[in-house]
Amino acid sequence: MSFTDKKREEIKKYLLRKIAVDDQEIINKAMDNFGISITSVKRYLNEAMNNDVIKLSKTAACGYCLIEEKFCWTINIADEQVLEDRLFDSYIVPYLSMCNRAAVKIWQYTCAEILNNAIEHSRGSSLYIEVSVNALYTQVVIGDDGVGTFRSLLEYMSENGWNNPREEDAIVELYKGKITSNPESHSGEGIFFSSKMLDEFILWSDNQIFKRGVGMSGQVIRTHLLSYASRIQKIGTLVRMKLENETERSITEVFNMYTDVEQGFIKTNIPIKAACINGEPVARSQARRICGRLETFKEVVLDFEDVEFIGQGFADELFRVYASAHPEVLLCPINVVPDVERMIRHVGRGHLPENIKWSC
Repeated sequence: MSFTDKKREEIKKYLLRKIAVDDQEIINKAMDNFGISITSVKRYLNEAMNNDVIKLSKTAACGYCLIEEKFCWTINIADEQVLEDRLFDSYIVPYLSMCNRAAVKIWQYTCAEILNNAIEHSRGSSLYIEVSVNALYTQVVIGDDGVGTFRSLLEYMSENGWNNPREEDAIVELYKGKITSNPESHSGEGIFFSSKMLDEFILWSDNQIFKRGVGMSGQVIRTHLLSYASRIQKIGTLVRMKLENETERSITEVFNMYTDVEQGFIKTNIPIKAACINGEPVARSQARRICGRLETFKEVVLDFEDVEFIGQGFADELFRVYASAHPEVLLCPINVVPDVERMIRHVGRGHLPENIKWSC
């Protein structure tokens, strides 16, 4: 069977992705997905090894791992002359040669936002930068020795109307976006949009985790982050970002999903499972935490992925009490299983507010 160059590249990329997640069924899945023989799959794998893209691994379940280069630096940021664009140009750009144009633009935006946060918000004196590169993706880690993102946000929240805020309140606000500890100088959009542009975005501070991405196990995340902690004496905030080198995502595409030319940042997306970090979404207090500041948006997507059940109080507070009090805010539940939908419709008593939209 003769494949086009495009199909061969698809097979190669598929194999790299399976190796990246250590899928022990890599050979069988490649055979089934592309209708090729075991001989063909092994030929592709041998070619990748000969090209120093992958290597054999005794510890990996799939038998292979990606060959990766890693570079790291510690930088003094107490000097007022430290600028995020120069840090990006000096320490990160030289290692983006495998990235396509879209990926480079995303890295420029996201790294500038996170570096600026460290320089201007962390109150720290040093910065840690690590860049890891392989044939599939690039990973950038940025850490500082400051006060920590959540502690900084909690200080701001305590001074601006939140009643005895805790770390879970700060995490939920980050999922919404439009929050910053320095609103006079920043819009509070950097972390929100950065987390939407990257394949993985993980922020660790005060042993709390804010994450966006697909298929990331919490235990695996903590293991990775603890390995960084062992290398850095003091961590205020640590951000780990990952993006495929040949991404098809664009900055414009992401901004268009959540912004309007005239009205700005008008739409947000809240992962309900992650936002209810202390358990399943059952309580009114959890719903009220999610409802805070939603009136600053025109449309709110409520993502119920991996949520199998919600409490009557949670559903009533969000979909009847809040929705009725704020008809100008469109609430859009997505990834809703039948049991969750039944509870939402139950609290509406057959007449849910008109600003609840089932498909967005």
